[in-house]
This record gives sequence, structure tokens and C-alpha cells, in this order.
Amino acid sequence: MRALASLLAAASVAAVAAAAAVDALRRAPPGVPRGVRGELVYSDAACHRHSLRLPDLARHDYLTVGCGVFMRRDNLGVRDGDVAWFAYPEPGGTTTLLRRRELPGGVTVQTVAWLGGKRFAAVLEPRGRVTVWQGSRQLRETASGVFMELRASPSGRYFGALGGGRIHVIARSGRGLWETRGRAIAWSPDESYAAVARASELVIVPAAGGDPVFRLDVRAHDVDWRTLERR
Repeated sequence: MRALASLLAAASVAAVAAAAAVDALRRAPPGVPRGVRGELVYSDAACHRHSLRLPDLARHDYLTVGCGVFMRRDNLGVRDGDVAWFAYPEPGGTTTLLRRRELPGGVTVQTVAWLGGKRFAAVLEPRGRVTVWQGSRQLRETASGVFMELRASPSGRYFGALGGGRIHVIARSGRGLWETRGRAIAWSPDESYAAVARASELVIVPAAGGDPVFRLDVRAHDVDWRTLERR
């Protein structure tokens, strides 16, 4: 009887393990790279918010509504033509990195993205030039066009210039890396991958450039890539 009970117990454990393995296969769709982790948060065409857990792609629907979901990780902004880091170095204070009077006549800063320390990217008007700065010193001009927004990766290793249905991905140094069609971009928490929102899909690509490693049949208006939080 004891031998039979042991045999039945072993069979039960094996069955549970097999079921777990099958469930794991179901939860991790083929083709999702092992290193792709976190949570993709996106808004759809009606600005309803959803998320996809990676790599199993479990979906969660939020009750909140909002078209913009990308979360900036800095307090850098433009005020009265000056580029300033607000509430730094102490609460309530500001640090001005670039003053409008330090720019050539007729040139203004449209938008900025923080790249760590005193380095930032800026779009200069009227020609839509994408530039990289170290404080008040311009380091490089990397592209020009109709750019409406700049987005940086978590540590500022990469940033994207968005506009006209195109995304230019640029390194912190100002060196252009790659470009693609798309309306929004976000980087994985470890900055290994980027998610690009297009009219008919979300694609995951290597952050430094290359072919997509995975495609999602998701029509996203905006996207962010966050560390997975337990619910």
C-alpha cells in the first residue's frame, strides 16, 4: 500500500509539473526573446489604457482614460526661452542650464529631453535642429526636421526625436543610430530594447538598432515600458 501511495504521489507531482510546463508555454508566446521583461503600457485610438505583461503578454485594462502614457523621468523644461531643471538641487529651486540670450538671434528652444547630469537634447527652431548640449555648451547637431517631441531612455543612453510619422533614435553623444516610421517610442527598463508604436502594430527592436525581434498586433496611440509591478 505504501509503495502504491508513493507511486500515486509521484505521478501526481509529475502531472502537476507537466501542467505547469504546458501553462508556461502558453504564457510565453514563441518568439518573445528571453530578455524581454517588464510591462508595456499603451493607449488605444480611443485613449483607453491597457498593459501587456512581458513575456507572457497577459493583458490588463485600466479604468483611467488618457492618450499620453509615456512617463518622463526628469524635471527639465523650457520656460521663457530658458532651459531649466526645476526643483534641483533642492526642493523649490531651479537650475538654469541654458539661457535664451546665449543662443543666436532668432533661435529658440522648442522642446528638451534630459540625458543625465547637465547633458540634454534640444530641438532648436526655426529649422527643427536636434542638438545635444552639456550645460550651455552645444556638443553636436545630429538631425533636422519637423520634430514635435524628444523622449529619452531611463538613464539617457538613447533618445528619440519624434515627428512627421518618423522616429530618429540618437545616442547620448549625439550620434544618429537608426530611424523608423512610428508615432511613439519607449525603452525597456534595462535599455536593451525599444518598443515602437505604429498605426497597425507595436514592434520591439534592439535599442541600438536592428530588425524587430517581436511584433504585437496592437494599435497603440502612445506607449511606455515600465518595470513590472505586482497587482
